[in-house]
Amino acid sequence: MEWGSVPMILDARATLWNQFILAAAIARMARPVAEKAGDDLVYFSYTDTHAGAGTLPGPLPHVAEIIENHGRFANRHWFAAVPGPLPPDSHPGSWVVAGRVLAAVGGPQLAIEMDVNDLDPAVMEAAKAARERGWVRLWSHDWFLFLRSRLGRPERPHFVLVDPPADDPRGPAYGIDAAILMDAMAVPYMLAYPARGCQATIDQIGRTGLELALPDGGGWGVLLGGGAETALLDVISDLRVLAELLGGEFLPRLPTTVDYSI
Repeated sequence: MEWGSVPMILDARATLWNQFILAAAIARMARPVAEKAGDDLVYFSYTDTHAGAGTLPGPLPHVAEIIENHGRFANRHWFAAVPGPLPPDSHPGSWVVAGRVLAAVGGPQLAIEMDVNDLDPAVMEAAKAARERGWVRLWSHDWFLFLRSRLGRPERPHFVLVDPPADDPRGPAYGIDAAILMDAMAVPYMLAYPARGCQATIDQIGRTGLELALPDGGGWGVLLGGGAETALLDVISDLRVLAELLGGEFLPRLPTTVDYSI
């Protein structure tokens, strides 16, 4: 997949950047749902459009250093999902991180439902072993068609992670469409994207990008919207620390049409 003319090539730094922000956003969205539970069971629905198998070969680079510097971070949710003091032999994928954060924030009264999708059926077969808590439904469809179908159901998700696959030939247009659609429907979401060649995308969506800028000019970013942008307050002070530990710099990217930016 390309945004502009720059291929999206992910590595461990992108994974950790995305997961840290995802954990904070998920916690922010789940807390008010869990608080309404009282003595009853309440449901929280999470959707991941490009989920992967749920585990990554580990330990990932930089994880040990992040855990060692945990005292420098105000937001603790990622650390609850990836406990230390030593990094795990296998690193949890984003949907497993999301499930662990939901369990920690919501407690026993929060019933977790997860719809996780990957185009490769073999990947979803392997994902069965990564289930930990709640109902996890595994799907294998084109990510955009899966999302459109999921949003068409009467029970809309409480949170959606849109992480388009690197080899998607359709370019950034579908990611933009997905973000605009979820903003219109007030469905909280996070959209991951490569940082280079993406200003037009930021302008179209009208939201602030949270970007990890690398010395070679590359990097990755995240957009929060549909209500999830309130999590900015939870992570903004930590992203400079995280970027430093990942060997880069935190740079917020603002829409050039600032009269409607959020």
